[in-house]
Amino acid sequence: MLSRRYFVKTSSFFSLFWMLGAFGERSQAVEVLETLNQTSLDSLTLQLDWKYNVQFAGVLLADYYQLYQKEGLNLNIQPWDFGVDVIEIVAENPMILGCAEQDVILAAQAAGKPIKAVATMFQTSPLGLMSMPDNNIASLQDLMGKKVGVHADTQKVMDLVMGYSKLPPDDIEVVDISYDEKYDKLLTGEVDAVQCYLVDEPIGFAYQTGIEPTVIRLSDYGYDAYVQTIFAHNSLLENQREQVQAFLKATFQGWKLALENIPKAAKIVIENYVNPKSKYNNLDYQTQSLELISEYITLGESLDEPLGLISSERWRTMSERLLKYNIIKTAPNLSDSIDLTVWSV
Repeated sequence: MLSRRYFVKTSSFFSLFWMLGAFGERSQAVEVLETLNQTSLDSLTLQLDWKYNVQFAGVLLADYYQLYQKEGLNLNIQPWDFGVDVIEIVAENPMILGCAEQDVILAAQAAGKPIKAVATMFQTSPLGLMSMPDNNIASLQDLMGKKVGVHADTQKVMDLVMGYSKLPPDDIEVVDISYDEKYDKLLTGEVDAVQCYLVDEPIGFAYQTGIEPTVIRLSDYGYDAYVQTIFAHNSLLENQREQVQAFLKATFQGWKLALENIPKAAKIVIENYVNPKSKYNNLDYQTQSLELISEYITLGESLDEPLGLISSERWRTMSERLLKYNIIKTAPNLSDSIDLTVWSV
């Protein structure tokens, strides 16, 4: 996307191109023009909140098919790694976009971070519980009098789903377990159910043990939060809204391509983005995962419908619910929390 200011600044390169071409130096001229074309793209970075896998298939396919370049963007996609704080990175670098869960974004906004949510990849949270199939646990109510293992940061989510379901807080025993030990504790019966990410961990558990667990969606019990929600620095939204809009357009075009042919999309992600040493380097695993993810991207709607939209009413309702159960300390004003004018119908 060439502005008049940029054209004046780089007009000498066009002169060089014609001069080199006149002297038969075609390859050098083409190289100069290609370099100019690259530098003419607007540069942005997307900081993911997890590692490359099909949870980001839409972004990765948009990159693979050069949809960002077609929208005039030079996008650098950064996977999460240990020590990476997505919120801090975006808050300190206005040209970086991020994605995170709704409660993480709300907590950061309450702390004064200059960010706003603009769109979402997952329409609701895949946070859930899984249990052994012979435990006959099909609902939250079936866990009454039983023991559930969760990570420390999910304790308050359990308070929320139990409160929302009008279950007394002592009816389900909730204990803290680590990620590394939870499969073993489930297999041995030390706990009756464990926390899981429904689009990923039940598949991994089945691969590891040969047992397909029974799962419960916490979104069915009041934890209806947006996930992999895209947010941007306020200054980027104020000064370069067109670039954010172009990024979102390419991203959700990528998601449509991914969901139109899930096996092909999973193959592209595996062959071009997943670390060969990662647990995600498994085509069948990633294909199954993307099948499940498709439900969270569309929430039952047709691919002909717009993807990525946030409902201001749902955002507000969930913010109030998160506040009620102390998952966040303050609920920011809606106008300070989301900007839905960048990506709307």
